Amino acid sequence: MSALLEVDNLTVKFGEFTAVDDVSFHLNAGETLAIVGESGSGKTVTALSLMRLIEQSSRGRITGGSIRLNPPDQPSLHITELEEDELRSIRGELISMIFQEPLTALNPVFSVESQLVEAIRAHRDISKDEARGMALNMMEKVRIPDPAQRLKRYPHELSGGMRQRVMIAQALALSPQILIADEPTTALDVTIQAQILGLVQDLKDDTGAAVIMITHDMGVVAQVADRVVVMKQSKVVETGPVEQIFHDPQDPYTKALLAAVPRLGSMTGKDKPEKFPLVGTEL
Repeated sequence: MSALLEVDNLTVKFGEFTAVDDVSFHLNAGETLAIVGESGSGKTVTALSLMRLIEQSSRGRITGGSIRLNPPDQPSLHITELEEDELRSIRGELISMIFQEPLTALNPVFSVESQLVEAIRAHRDISKDEARGMALNMMEKVRIPDPAQRLKRYPHELSGGMRQRVMIAQALALSPQILIADEPTTALDVTIQAQILGLVQDLKDDTGAAVIMITHDMGVVAQVADRVVVMKQSKVVETGPVEQIFHDPQDPYTKALLAAVPRLGSMTGKDKPEKFPLVGTEL
């Protein structure tokens, strides 16, 4: 049985600069795959390439490899070969994305309601009232208090945690088979981070969606991932089940990432903090 998503030898360039170099991995139905690495490793470029958004948002271009989506009971889709109108039909419908900063991803001049309703009606031949009902239902699912009132608000009138919930509602409104979450908790405080991660996990279990979690936080990886892809300087250096990555990492870079995670009690009996191992270019 084929994986839900298969990425083979993906290469992405900005001019002559290679941002993603010969990257391969797969995503199975219903699982959570974490793509990890420090800033600049190519995580977000890879995520944007899966929806062919890299060509619009950053003027990047896919120069090699393939991205194949295998929806159940449907023909396989070779995403790198699709035209723009075909891509619009699968974005949101089959594969969707939670962006890192919702304040920039959401349009500041339109209400939450208008943005959710527009996204739904772009894929469903339904009335505005029916779409509003679906939007309200999603706002309730992502546990936004007083959802009917907050539908009428503009993005800047909501807190960071509420904006992120709106982004999740928009991403899951059409029950996509794959949800990409690009650093969804980076700008949030620790308590709200835990709530958002728990919410994504609950919605994943409810809808059966597979999740690609883009993060540099190994604590998040330990909490949510089934398998892990480790990226360094545009390449994949290690991949495997989360238990193997944490308990028996093979690549020096993976070991350095894990060693950089603060551990409770690690300062016991020491007079001053010790330096963390550097995740440097020499690894």
